[in-house]
Amino acid sequence: MRRLLKYAALIVMVLMMSGSAWAYNYTDHVTTAPNNKGDVLIYPYFLALDGGWETKLTVVNTDETNSVVAKVVIRSFKNSEELLDFFIYLTPADVWIGKMMVDPVTKRVVIDSTDDSVLGSTSGITSTTIKWADTVGNALHQVMFPLNCSDDGDYLGYIEIITAAIGDMSKSGQTAPVSIHSKPQLWAEYELFKASKGILKKPYDFTTKNANVLAGWMQVQNSIIGLSASLKATTLKDYDNDTVLGTAAETRLGQYARNNLIEVEAALSKDDIAMPYVNDKDLSLHIFTFPTKLTTTDKGCGLDKKKADGPYFQQYLASPNYYCVPYKVKIYDLKENTPTGGSPFSGGDTTIRVFCDEVNLLGTGAFYPEGWAHYYFENAEVFGLTVAQKSLGYLGTPVLPTYLYVGATGLSANYGAWTDDLVNCQYSVGTSTSGYLPDYQYTDFIDCQLMPT
Repeated sequence: MRRLLKYAALIVMVLMMSGSAWAYNYTDHVTTAPNNKGDVLIYPYFLALDGGWETKLTVVNTDETNSVVAKVVIRSFKNSEELLDFFIYLTPADVWIGKMMVDPVTKRVVIDSTDDSVLGSTSGITSTTIKWADTVGNALHQVMFPLNCSDDGDYLGYIEIITAAIGDMSKSGQTAPVSIHSKPQLWAEYELFKASKGILKKPYDFTTKNANVLAGWMQVQNSIIGLSASLKATTLKDYDNDTVLGTAAETRLGQYARNNLIEVEAALSKDDIAMPYVNDKDLSLHIFTFPTKLTTTDKGCGLDKKKADGPYFQQYLASPNYYCVPYKVKIYDLKENTPTGGSPFSGGDTTIRVFCDEVNLLGTGAFYPEGWAHYYFENAEVFGLTVAQKSLGYLGTPVLPTYLYVGATGLSANYGAWTDDLVNCQYSVGTSTSGYLPDYQYTDFIDCQLMPT
């Protein structure tokens, strides 16, 4: 009860001190969505390997009134290279399904979809020649773009889906049933919306101020041997894209929104991580994804040629890390035993190791048949400015920890467990004014400490 009263007092203080800034910072700053509905979906990995391994993607518009146009960005595992980008067009209550797979003839990685929420071809289309994906010759079956670096790959990576615009049908003047909200009409109006740079909004009354209505899931599957495992997308709410998105320019997280990259990192930051493992009849794979790292390369593809967008990764820019993230891991068996030496994981023991890629696969060794692993990151506190020009600091690592089990009992996938670390209060830049504002992480409503102005 005392804790509740303390929080209530803090809330009252915030409302009294923050004034008009409260609306933006409280209702609109990005955070992870505990209800799995939001305006950004991050699929922490995909696998597309010869032998039948593929990843099925599902995106649902849970709004039964309004349409959603969303941009899909597929990125490589090592350098976040943009392998492909395209739009999906979701009418009210619509769903899009696609697969990352290896073409059985060409052996190239492709995105495949027969769902009519995506264009089957973008070659010379007009409002009268538009072809939506279907099962009779217009399937989307697009190979990935060539890679810049030979040590990267398109068989493994991660995917972002960002809400581009909401079509508010209640303002369109249409009163007929939902079935008349056709996809060709939605496509044509969004094309006009893009061409006018967001000025022309009728008849769908498009806006880039987003609603949190997207939900997403992925399935890693192998139809040849009959294995399948589902995993929800990591969902961000109130990211608020505020730019008319197209495919001519690359879209990177934190670039065209009311929340920038340091705010996304604050929402995703984690301290220690716990994940189970097995080394008996089943095998386990631990996967660590850093979607805000956004590596780029400068006149070469070696570690020393790389750059990284994410504010968190700037602390590791110098040799010997070159943006690689240090970590330690301690393992336990089922009876709380832990080894005193050796290397129980490939790439991890009591020594400081590093994750260098955007998607990192960590195989578990055979030290114990079953147990759990406790990962620790050596985090420096990261400071930066929000889009609203408020200073922000946080501890923790912006990482998505997941794992796969595969073996005699089938295939399963899930997220690890973690501790959210501290996200500091925001302060007006250049003034001594300070005040409490809610956290960027949903597990802690208010968890603030003083930070310099």
